[in-house]
Amino acid sequence: MAKVRPIRGLRYGEQIEDKGLVVAPPYDVISKEDQIKLHARHPNNIVWIDYGLDGVGERDEKYRRANEMLEASVAEQVLVRDEKPAFYYYEQEFELEGMGRLVRTGFICGMLLEKFGEGSVFPHERTLLTPKLDRLNLMKHTATATSPIFAIYDDDENHAASLFLQAIQASAPDVSVLDDVGVCHRMWVVTDEKVIGEVESLLSGRRVFIADGHHRYETALEYRNWMRERAHADPSSAWNYVLVFLSATGDGGLVILPTHRGVYGLDRDKIETLTRQADVPFKLLNLSGGVDEMVEKVSSATPEERIFGMVDKTGNCSLLKIDDINDLDAGWFPSLPPAVRNLDVSLLHGLILERVLGISPQEISSGEKVRFYKDLKRGLSDLKGGVIQLLFYLNPIRMEQFIEVSESGVILPQKSTYFYPKILTGLVMSPVSENDRVG
Repeated sequence: MAKVRPIRGLRYGEQIEDKGLVVAPPYDVISKEDQIKLHARHPNNIVWIDYGLDGVGERDEKYRRANEMLEASVAEQVLVRDEKPAFYYYEQEFELEGMGRLVRTGFICGMLLEKFGEGSVFPHERTLLTPKLDRLNLMKHTATATSPIFAIYDDDENHAASLFLQAIQASAPDVSVLDDVGVCHRMWVVTDEKVIGEVESLLSGRRVFIADGHHRYETALEYRNWMRERAHADPSSAWNYVLVFLSATGDGGLVILPTHRGVYGLDRDKIETLTRQADVPFKLLNLSGGVDEMVEKVSSATPEERIFGMVDKTGNCSLLKIDDINDLDAGWFPSLPPAVRNLDVSLLHGLILERVLGISPQEISSGEKVRFYKDLKRGLSDLKGGVIQLLFYLNPIRMEQFIEVSESGVILPQKSTYFYPKILTGLVMSPVSENDRVG
């Protein structure tokens, strides 16, 4: 059963007036160029701890440097531990084309760790060993959860937001940051015991779906098991909990964006298979209105329609349309479980990329023949420059589809979901040493 508790967060104190100089995106979306820029932005930027640059020494050098930086920051009161356990109410205000200005709400806390399949926490992505080893080494050296995962809990009415808004009323946020992509982040420290108790009760037993941070969640499980062999077993030990940002299914600012696909390194005959429309279970509809028409047609598709946009290297735009998925021979989907057969991204991978174009799942996951684009303009630029041969434009997964697949236990294709905006690292950290407790 889902269980949340307040934590005594470790946060940047008054010495850092502009918190925007020391926070960062999650480590797994930071490019090498951005990593270097963030290190140069401020000597106390969180990346010095959470995502340090690789050194030239022995394997664990960067993790020891991270711990030294953490300990020095605490000793110098750059990082300060909150005196009282708190929930951290968090708003993100942002703008999206066609959707206007949105505000996503939620709160940061500790959530009791559960093994997948044994409780009410559901994943949707497959994890890789190397990132988990990296995160585990960091936790072992620093005894700190440095970056929250992002999860969604089952509450279509978003009751917790009302409780938090009553608690903060018209008070100014404890932290306010405008990030590099124009998202405004506001956070309030909520220590009111009545509100905390009400939120704990509200979340008790709710289903929780991991949106971002699968590697960090599994790392927290591994760290918990490691600590069980070394520390006294106390149910309130902080290492029994994962640092998490939780948002409700009914939150008006909860957005899933698509990730588009570009393919390259293919023989001409494979690509011509698509354009010949021979022995393929979809219709190819050429468009005269270019990219704008393609985007409009795909975006306006009904939930029952299966439509992908496609742009070739000459700039010609088309629609790939499946009229009725139920009419397709099951032989087209030997590797697709029923729970994901209706998803656009699954059909694109299983039907078009794998069956028609002959790209293996390994070539997709390794990036050997597929590139992923959150920004359509970047994909079009790469297409024009010859980096890719075809660009496929997708609709995002809907929230109800995300929840259905997560509950089914099926793993989605790589980069099926893109939750925007990202949760900042450096707003709140959670110490998880032997003596740290929640609540």
